[in-house]
Amino acid sequence: MNKNNGMVALALAMTLSAGVQGAERQWLAGDHHAHTHWSVSWDKSTDPWSPVKGGDSPHSYLDNAQAAKRYGLAWLVNTDHGGPQHSQLLDKEAYPELLAARQAVPEVHQYFGIELDVPAGEHATVMVPINADEREVMVTFQRDFSIREDRSLTRQRNTVEHLQAGIRYLGQQQEKALIIKNHPSRQATGLGEWARVTPEKLKIWHETDPEVFVGMVAAPGHQGGTDNRGSYYKSPTLNGFDQMTAVIGGPWDHLLGSGQKFWISAGSDCHIHVSDEGRDFWPGEYTKTYVYARNEPADIMDALRHGRSFMVFGDLINGLDLSLRGANDATASLGQSLSVGDESELRLSMRISLPEGPNFNGDRPELKRIDIITGAISEAAVAQADRNSTTQVSQRLYPQDWQVKDGHIELTVTLPREHGNGYVRLRGTSGEYPEPQVNEQVLDPWQDLWFYTNPIFWQGS
Repeated sequence: MNKNNGMVALALAMTLSAGVQGAERQWLAGDHHAHTHWSVSWDKSTDPWSPVKGGDSPHSYLDNAQAAKRYGLAWLVNTDHGGPQHSQLLDKEAYPELLAARQAVPEVHQYFGIELDVPAGEHATVMVPINADEREVMVTFQRDFSIREDRSLTRQRNTVEHLQAGIRYLGQQQEKALIIKNHPSRQATGLGEWARVTPEKLKIWHETDPEVFVGMVAAPGHQGGTDNRGSYYKSPTLNGFDQMTAVIGGPWDHLLGSGQKFWISAGSDCHIHVSDEGRDFWPGEYTKTYVYARNEPADIMDALRHGRSFMVFGDLINGLDLSLRGANDATASLGQSLSVGDESELRLSMRISLPEGPNFNGDRPELKRIDIITGAISEAAVAQADRNSTTQVSQRLYPQDWQVKDGHIELTVTLPREHGNGYVRLRGTSGEYPEPQVNEQVLDPWQDLWFYTNPIFWQGS
């Protein structure tokens, strides 16, 4: 690996951040899961197998960066699949192309990433900080921890413990990388019928280092598929959402109810665009993950690491300030915890920003409902292995319950405190479905828009 290229990357990152250090935090949209032509296919007639450039996506790093800029993204992670000795392609081909794309599109913070072939767990985004070590850390990590890197070691590496070792490696770096589990229920055979990815595995990996393995995807990519949003194999998505997030009181709520700071996000998983008979939207065209951060690479990663984020389809909203307040007027926002006394109710304030113009389908979507979802943090709440028995939609709000002023919904509601320790999160939609479900008829994804936030926690004294 060429250390000089690492120094070029660091110098470029510092240049991109110059002038914004110390700037105010703002909502910045991004995508942590897109593919390039270095997601290769393999010619298996040779020994070793030969990579076929463009086999799984025709897009270059520059194509994705330009799309990200066009569709309003401030940050992007390209995450190519691996395979036999793919780390060499990552080092010699993909990384130099990333550097060129950074220079060509400096408006978008472009992180070095991969879609890891997860030991005992399918796929995950790995996102390394933009610094002088990014190349060495990423290439080493894929070489040593991808189960497809060395075919002779696949079975040996395919264990929960091997990913734990990888998490520890990333956690030992001066700046920690992030791992986000992609499409966690794609191989599930039914509701609550898990396959390679289970809630138990997610908890183990998260607890190995909560600042590295930070969460999972709430809604998979491939949202442009005409008959199967998300392209799940046996058990479909629910209005485009993974069941681990979509089911109230399901695995995500179980993790939150266990006291885990486990976050959700979403990405395009763009391989081939719908205009080219693919199933994907460009990065930012349909799905966005918003982080509350300064416009600099390190703080964007900090927001993903600490839950200052929400995800949205189709530009239904483009900002969301959520604040939980107790009797002593202390407040907490997304990803934070509020210390409370013996008060019987809390106050939840929201300020939701609505886009001024049409989305990228030419529509002006209407937010038709906001759901306030609460749950307890306790051993009793999570007695079942993958459920939280206390989680519920505590309030449903409709347009008659709010007013729009200067492009914002501003609203404060009283939240009865039903649990000593608990959490609150929001969900909103442009549709009529009370709950996400397996749809009997094919839905136009542009007419079925949602947003989901990460939670705010409260803790009794």
